[in-house]
Amino acid sequence: MSYKIAQISDCHLFADKHQVGYQDINPYNSLQAVLANVASNQPDLVILSGDISAEDSADEGLASYQLFSQLWQQSQLAAPLLVIPGNHDHLEPLNTELNDSVGWPVSLNAGPCWKVHGFNTKTDDSSGEISASELAYLTEQVHLNPRLHHLLVVHHHPHACGGWMDNHPWRNSDVFLQRVAQLPQIKVVLHGHIHHARVMHSEQCIFMSAPSTCWQWANTKEFAASHEAPGYRMLELNDNGRVETRIMRI
Repeated sequence: MSYKIAQISDCHLFADKHQVGYQDINPYNSLQAVLANVASNQPDLVILSGDISAEDSADEGLASYQLFSQLWQQSQLAAPLLVIPGNHDHLEPLNTELNDSVGWPVSLNAGPCWKVHGFNTKTDDSSGEISASELAYLTEQVHLNPRLHHLLVVHHHPHACGGWMDNHPWRNSDVFLQRVAQLPQIKVVLHGHIHHARVMHSEQCIFMSAPSTCWQWANTKEFAASHEAPGYRMLELNDNGRVETRIMRI
């Protein structure tokens, strides 16, 4: 038996749904196409790993979250949605419009054998950081559910990617990685931020990123976009802790 998850990330919606961004991509239109494809795969859960908005102000950010809600309703996706913030997001309007909980961290069951936890690594700039209270929450959740497999969702990349996005790092990723290594029940860490698909294995855990639903970044030393198409990641969580995954391009 498996539990199907779709991970979408880095939508970068503008307040104006007609506005285009890098490579002449309209993020509203590309997200609409991605969500239609996600719906065709009938996931049990959709994870949105941050940077829903591309706007600098909270008011325009709220408008972009309302556009996401419209697209979500139009997609007729029946799966629950788990949302975490990215560095471009505005916490209060994002939480009000798209998050049913009281904020972050947030947890939910994913079938009989898995538990999913979403965290907030947003700071006042583009870099990331996790708080001591979130790390304590993570440890508590794993200790409360020691027989389950655990999947974590964060926005920033825990491991350096070797490209220019390392200029926007996770400042205390070392303490996060130490905690993950101490808890062998953690099987998967999903993240966004770097706008390209990546898989990295540690001793017991797989670290994976998803493509952006709009423009993709090249993993080069200097800033550049790639010509890869928008997309998302599909995962199947098996009861024995194994994970199967594939990238879907639109």
